[in-house]
Amino acid sequence: MIHRFDTKSLADSAGVLEVMRPMLASGLLGEHRLVSLGCDTEDYRRLLKKRLADVGSQADGAPVVVYGAGAHTRQFWPELRHLNVVAVADRDETLHGTLCVGLPVISPALVASHARHVVISSRAYESAIERELGALHGDAITIHPLYGSNPDGELRHVWETEILDTVKDFQPDLLVYTPVHPHENLQPWLFEAARKAQPALKILTLWWDYDEAAEQSSYLDYERDSLLWADLVIENSNGTRLQRMAAGAPPYEHHRHCERVIFHPTPFDPALFYPQPDVPPLYDIALFGSSVGRRRFWIDALKARYGERFHHLGGVYEPNRPPLPIADYAFALRHTRICINTQTYPFRSQCKGKVREALGCGVLLLEEDNPETRLLLAPGEGIDYFSDVESLFALIDRYLEHDDERRSVVERGQQVWAERMNPGTWTAKVLARLGLSGARP
Repeated sequence: MIHRFDTKSLADSAGVLEVMRPMLASGLLGEHRLVSLGCDTEDYRRLLKKRLADVGSQADGAPVVVYGAGAHTRQFWPELRHLNVVAVADRDETLHGTLCVGLPVISPALVASHARHVVISSRAYESAIERELGALHGDAITIHPLYGSNPDGELRHVWETEILDTVKDFQPDLLVYTPVHPHENLQPWLFEAARKAQPALKILTLWWDYDEAAEQSSYLDYERDSLLWADLVIENSNGTRLQRMAAGAPPYEHHRHCERVIFHPTPFDPALFYPQPDVPPLYDIALFGSSVGRRRFWIDALKARYGERFHHLGGVYEPNRPPLPIADYAFALRHTRICINTQTYPFRSQCKGKVREALGCGVLLLEEDNPETRLLLAPGEGIDYFSDVESLFALIDRYLEHDDERRSVVERGQQVWAERMNPGTWTAKVLARLGLSGARP
């Protein structure tokens, strides 16, 4: 079951690229069925236009603060800008005092001093932000969430019916669910019903992101729920927190069955992410992805230092630039000499998908140092780590000057990929943990 994010087509969705296609490429699965869930950006744009019209009527021209200085606000600014927005709030302290969509970014604690009306511009964190603002300001502000608990409306029932009918008809051994934003994900009752329809069913799911910073986080709620109905959970980006989770340390005091989750970052579709070592690079230095959060700082620094040798490619919400289709993105990555990857937000550390994409494509990756990626790859295994601007520039200059060193690191990375991170090895570990090692080829 591929629950896709609205900005991606089914073919470009993470569930297909990182889970379904690698598992099928492993040759360890038999017959399968696919159920696709999810709305498109235009569906949500229509929803927001209607909701913001209601907010506008209530505010009646009064000042409004938008909470969220990230990608969502940039994506839907054409709709939000019709309100009298005077500031943007965000909990990321590094953004305070900067501008977002031309407006000052302020601390959530200052919201009430700027406006009574607050619009929450986030799907992923909406419920947590609503609770945070309520605790901070109480009746001093009027909070306007945009999505609510079921933004998919009647489509949710259609999807649920299709899933249960497919389970009853197909009688699978394994059900794989790739989720989206926590409050949009399928509810626990559905998985319980699927198990009643097929008692021998094993259920696998993933956690793409996490949020430890918010005391009342929708991500934490979803994690607690999924640990009850899933037989195995793949933590895809942060392995160090699993020790704290197993010990019941805050904020994981109420997580149960923590033995069901493992740090096992996904591979990518080998038909798209593969090396071409003999093809001349088109890009000396490239950073891929949207210019959100801390990534904007790194993009500006690299552009100032390397000029036209540096390329900022891809990204979902870049002004005047459409997203790269996945085939074009993989092509660009395969034709990059040095790929730069950074963390996005200060409140979470992740081994991002770019790490496995670069490894699969045989591209040297310079990674902003973090403990999660180091769980997967040591320096020299297709990767090198930087901690600040000076160390990043020193690595770039060194590898540009000494191409033999770059090739040596890439070759070692390819050995690691072949030994530990190929689709067959990844899938075999999953099936073994589920007791399905005898799955037919």
